[in-house]
Amino acid sequence: MARTTCIGNAAWVAAWDAGAQRHVYRRNVDVVFSGNEITFVGASYGGPVDERIDGRNVFAIPGLVDLHSHPTTEPAYKGIREEHGVPDMYMSGLYERAVAFRLDEEGRRAAAKVAYSEMLASGVTSVADLSVGFDGWVDLLARSGLRAFVAPGYASAQWHLENRHEVKFRWDEPAGRAAFDRALALMATAEKHPSGRLSGVVYPMQVDTCSEELLRDSVAVARDTHRPLTIHAAQSVMEFHLMVQRHGRTPIQWASDIGLLTPQTFLGHGIFLDGHSWLHWWSRRDLQLLAERGTSVAHCPTPFARYGQLLEDSLPLA
Repeated sequence: MARTTCIGNAAWVAAWDAGAQRHVYRRNVDVVFSGNEITFVGASYGGPVDERIDGRNVFAIPGLVDLHSHPTTEPAYKGIREEHGVPDMYMSGLYERAVAFRLDEEGRRAAAKVAYSEMLASGVTSVADLSVGFDGWVDLLARSGLRAFVAPGYASAQWHLENRHEVKFRWDEPAGRAAFDRALALMATAEKHPSGRLSGVVYPMQVDTCSEELLRDSVAVARDTHRPLTIHAAQSVMEFHLMVQRHGRTPIQWASDIGLLTPQTFLGHGIFLDGHSWLHWWSRRDLQLLAERGTSVAHCPTPFARYGQLLEDSLPLA
């Protein structure tokens, strides 16, 4: 039998208005839920409850959804990332930081605990966790109480640096394939977890670190298993120029060519579409391609603002 909880006389509530088909603000009302179902929103609930919470200082909202999160790394970058932009890499600190500073498994586990706690305290109840797996990851996510989309990362290559202005790659396709297989197994394990709150997301890490074959196979798995797919794309000026050098196409256009852009796909960041003023590119097609393919973008503006990088209007010129 599910427990019934009442948040009594909540100061503010973001409630669904079925008639208006939108959320509205309501004041000084009771919110009642039983199990995973909201059963009452209104004044003076008179039914039986197992627990009553004083809502006089509460703003009750639907749980927030974080579509792009790296809980096993980002807590460790606090105090580093905020000040870390590399001018010779168009102010992105991504590559230098990723190469120079990696947590071991114990550190990743501790970082995840911190991140899950902070998300819950901020009202996030669902998260796409883009991480490199570690022993106990699935059980830790289940214990957190979050509804989690487990996204174990894999790639065909790793970045490495020999100077402060050029990104290079160490390619190892067999290792990428092995990580792909492990990711599939881990997603299957998560989806069988008795909590019922875990599911999988196919996550080839970056558009520039995965081979075309690995990406095509990732799309096929996502399609055949009805899972979402996420990947970092258009996240830096460096990446944009690297992909143009490789393929003569922008990252978004190349992704479209190989079938990566689908309604199941959500891109990490998508800042540097071809209309961005930092790129001085000519095509002005990326935004239209995303719309045509039904692909979503998890923008994540805050870390880019720290670099002085902002999303811009990328609509085609009239």
